[in-house]
Amino acid sequence: MTMTDEIRMGIIGPGVIAPSHAFAIDKAQGARLAAVCGRRLEPTAELADQYGAESVTDIAALLDAVDAVTLCTPSGAHLDIALEVIAAGKHLLIEKPLETTPERIDQIVAAARQQGIVLAGVFQSRFAPIARRLKGLVAAGLLGEIYSGSAYIKRYRPQSYYDSGGWRGTWDLDGGGCLMNQGIHLTDLLLWFMGEPESVIGSAETRGRDVEVETMAMGLIRYRSGARGVLEATTLAYPELPEYVEIVGARGTLIFNGNALQRLDLIDPTPEEEATKEELLQVSAELAAERERIIAAAPPGTAVPTVDMGHTPVVVDFAEAIREGRPPLVDGAEGRRAVALITALYESSRNNSQPVAL
Repeated sequence: MTMTDEIRMGIIGPGVIAPSHAFAIDKAQGARLAAVCGRRLEPTAELADQYGAESVTDIAALLDAVDAVTLCTPSGAHLDIALEVIAAGKHLLIEKPLETTPERIDQIVAAARQQGIVLAGVFQSRFAPIARRLKGLVAAGLLGEIYSGSAYIKRYRPQSYYDSGGWRGTWDLDGGGCLMNQGIHLTDLLLWFMGEPESVIGSAETRGRDVEVETMAMGLIRYRSGARGVLEATTLAYPELPEYVEIVGARGTLIFNGNALQRLDLIDPTPEEEATKEELLQVSAELAAERERIIAAAPPGTAVPTVDMGHTPVVVDFAEAIREGRPPLVDGAEGRRAVALITALYESSRNNSQPVAL
């Protein structure tokens, strides 16, 4: 494949997240939505027609029409489909989480490596401009020695949310609850900033909802660097509370929510550091205002990719990785990390909150 070739992409699973993938493919230069595959004819055809793509109900038919696939089925159904896509020699982008356990992800990663195809995960928060700037600053020593890194995700999901799909709230297909679904993006960001975890002590409970998976979870993380951290998530918080990553270092504290800086307090900051802080706060405020404008203008119920988030940069990187023959920014190994930590926390909870090594 040459640097100018258009990547023909297909979507498997025209569910809730699929419109965001289709939108991103349409906006990504050098990529085109060629086909959509789903069991239900009406939503499959509706999404395909919106972008002039072919509508099919058979995966084999889709694979004949594309160079790459984005997988949007329930998480616990990823493995078998992913292996079929990879066996056909097609590049693969998988919506988060890649699968429900590290072991199932390992099978996908091994198959992709053997076939020599590009495998990527959708963790779009890493592509947010603010997150990338802050990652560079922390890596360069802005906060000095890092003492702790924590993440807090407190959302609200009523019973009707879980009842809206037979797979929601199940261990087999959802893989988990407030952590594996609502909390996985901030968990990924936390590990991206903090590095590898060494162990976790966890507690996960189901309260307030008739579901299999957890609606409350807390974990104490020990990182290989020697730093510590807290991971807390729930889907019972009404109204939803601001979610954020908090990093504490010898020189100060950083708080951000993935796409916006909320606080950056330094001991004896230099004029240059103060200027950087003010710039990032201003950009964050502008992006937040633009995000609210886009959401307010969208029809009710629309999944709205906003200026600083959305799947478009993920698809752009995926397509460029295919053309350039390089790994994507979030490959299979990177996509595995958050799942490994979360499942270790679940294991700890099942065993009276004993530490689990990673």
